[in-house]
Amino acid sequence: MRIKSYILVITLLLVNTAFGQVREKVSEAEIKEIIELAIELSELQQYFHIDIDSTRVPLIIKEFGTVNSKNLNGLQKFGQQVQVMDELTIKEKKINAYLNIGDWTYGGDNLRLQMDYPVEGITINMRLNRINGHWKIVDSLIIEE
Repeated sequence: MRIKSYILVITLLLVNTAFGQVREKVSEAEIKEIIELAIELSELQQYFHIDIDSTRVPLIIKEFGTVNSKNLNGLQKFGQQVQVMDELTIKEKKINAYLNIGDWTYGGDNLRLQMDYPVEGITINMRLNRINGHWKIVDSLIIEE
């Protein structure tokens, strides 16, 4: 009987630990702010090549969880609304020029964002910090494959 009591207590503790944790989320307004900072990163601009390839306008971002058309409504790049598409639409339309978010790791006032731009074979890594209620890129690295 005593063993059953211990097992019950341990089970309750494990369930409480697993379900009692709340994962922090970035607000919808902040998502737009973060993506705008990312697509305006000065080192990234040279890879868009909109002057020689008109199919790269408007900028297309592959949907990634809360990075969706609702949260990016009104975001512009190259004078046009940024389009957010799901993977199936990108494949069906045979789109090669799109930004793909590979990782979005958020905790407190820090965010790590990784994107790739397959048409150029690059991966973009950046760290952002929330300072006085606004996000700022504190470190970035573009890797050419």
